Amino acid sequence: MKDLTIIGDSAKKLCFILALACVAALPVAGQRRRLHYGPEKVALTGRVVYRTFYGPPNYGANPKTDSRETQDILLLDSSVDVIATGNDPTDQTERKVMRITLVVDHSIKHLIGKRVIIEGTLFHAHTGHHHTKVLMDVSSINRAW
Repeated sequence: MKDLTIIGDSAKKLCFILALACVAALPVAGQRRRLHYGPEKVALTGRVVYRTFYGPPNYGANPKTDSRETQDILLLDSSVDVIATGNDPTDQTERKVMRITLVVDHSIKHLIGKRVIIEGTLFHAHTGHHHTKVLMDVSSINRAW
């Protein structure tokens, strides 16, 4: 009977240690993933949407005469912080980023509304044609099942 007590105590200790390890592996509440601008490659998961924005000459100041620009946007599953590294003077740290404009060299209309995993490099908006603060040069896109 004494042997069973020792085994039972050891099993309880092991379960406690495993539970503690699982809790320690979870991100702290409110902690966001920290990413950096290129050349670092990142992978992000979210849903692709197609949005129309006002363009030149006045970017929405005069909707009757302003052109329209359509862009593919990734709506992230969870917000991220994008940290400036000082490599590019246009980079700025952006917190709680939920939308990223996708820069792709081919149509991805077949992915509109779908969850995807996208890999590429991030850069900060620097022209009036950039309608989100952070953009991604896309190197690969795969459906997220």
